[in-house]
Amino acid sequence: MSTSNDHSDRQRDDMITLRVPRGALTALWTLGSLIALLLVALAFVAGLALRPALPAAAPVQVPVVVDPAPVAPSIVTLSASPLPLPVTPAPPTSAPTSEPAVQPTLELIRPTEAPAIPAPTDAAPVIPAPTGVDADPPAAVDFRIEPQPAAVQPPAAPVQAAAQPPPAARPADSGGGGASRPAPTSRPPMSALKGSVRWSTANSPVIVQNDLLVSSGASLIIEPGVEVQIGKGASLVVDGSVVALATPDQPVRFVQIGGGDDPRLRWESIIGRAGSVIDLRNVLITGGGGGGTVLAMQSGRLSLQSVRIVNNGGHIRVEDSFVIIRDSEISGNRMPYGSAIDITLTRGGGGSPGSDVVIINNRVLNNATVAGAAPLRLTNLSFDHPARIEIEQNLLVGAAGPNLALFTNAQLMGNIRCNTLIGGANGLSLRSDAPPNLSPMLNIRDNAIEAHEPPNNPFYRQFNIGKGATSDLPLTMTNNWWEVANGPYEPALNPEGRGEAAGPNITFQPWLQTRPACAPSF
Repeated sequence: MSTSNDHSDRQRDDMITLRVPRGALTALWTLGSLIALLLVALAFVAGLALRPALPAAAPVQVPVVVDPAPVAPSIVTLSASPLPLPVTPAPPTSAPTSEPAVQPTLELIRPTEAPAIPAPTDAAPVIPAPTGVDADPPAAVDFRIEPQPAAVQPPAAPVQAAAQPPPAARPADSGGGGASRPAPTSRPPMSALKGSVRWSTANSPVIVQNDLLVSSGASLIIEPGVEVQIGKGASLVVDGSVVALATPDQPVRFVQIGGGDDPRLRWESIIGRAGSVIDLRNVLITGGGGGGTVLAMQSGRLSLQSVRIVNNGGHIRVEDSFVIIRDSEISGNRMPYGSAIDITLTRGGGGSPGSDVVIINNRVLNNATVAGAAPLRLTNLSFDHPARIEIEQNLLVGAAGPNLALFTNAQLMGNIRCNTLIGGANGLSLRSDAPPNLSPMLNIRDNAIEAHEPPNNPFYRQFNIGKGATSDLPLTMTNNWWEVANGPYEPALNPEGRGEAAGPNITFQPWLQTRPACAPSF
């Protein structure tokens, strides 16, 4: 009986299993899940479709809150600030209507010719170059100055000029010696000269208490006999032209207020800025250079003839400018950095005919300079553009550095003739970062190279042989005087010579056996 019942139960279970398989249940559960997910997705899509109709103001408020809100408060705060400002209101962009629309300009010509500016009727002719020397400046030298159109750069208003302090003097270059110039301090506002201004003896002495600006397009003409007295720390800043064509018996004088040369009362400097012209003849400059530079020219044209720069606290610095210095004296100055005459060409020479640098018949001596500084230093930093130079008949007396220091990365061409290089550590020093096969196209001859300090070597000290010349590049220096008749000492080429030593890259044969008459005496 029980066996029959068990058999019946198994048949019933088999029937149920066949009718409702386990896989079918799983499929039904999966289908139900998918239908539920589909319903949820449809509800979500329906919600997104209905969302714009909901009352939501946030999208409208976003541009109002984000964009204008941070800007408007700052503008209102600055304009409505009740605190007094330490500066004057900004000047108008245009010049006052009372000023002339077009400013008169100057036209200067080659310094050896008659000036284009009419001199006073009682002025004596400009002093000619000394006749006791046998080398004249080359005829190719061109120092013609074209007039500057006033419309290109209108003159700045006096208030605008106050925001333009004079450029800082450049620290001494490598090899020139000296520390950097101290950081500039705040300066009082400048006064500005407009148009054509003439200072005559009726106005003398002209007293300049604070910085004075000669505006772009303006010209300042200083007549013979005028004395310009400048206050402590003040500068004459030139954007236009300054011309002082004085005479030997009536020089123009730039001095301290009161006429002394007290180091505690030194005025700053005469500064020529880009596009400016400074032409000084028979001028005395003393008592200045309070910041380390007494005369500076940057990207302009500088002409000094028969100028005495004595008892100042700074040097002459020229950058990227055409320069002529003739028949002048730079002596008795205390220079905290740089060479006495420090000329730098960052872009090489100019494209006009003639020489870029003309230094003829000057005396540079008895200046207190830092170790390594030279009486005359010329630097050409360009690797592409050559520089043309004329350095003749100068007395360059050194102290603890070379007499004539040259640095060039490109070609140097021109003349170095009839100079006296005396005293200090070295006569002529030429340095370069250019390839060693670059040979300067310089005519170096008829120079007197004398009395330099012997190196710290027993042989040099025994025979008192100093360094006459050194060069990083191949350099031809034939027909020069090396202090004694048997020529310069050179261990391989002239071991019996007892004159100033020539460096290994220098060709010195033949040499002069007597001192050249054209070289000035010390």
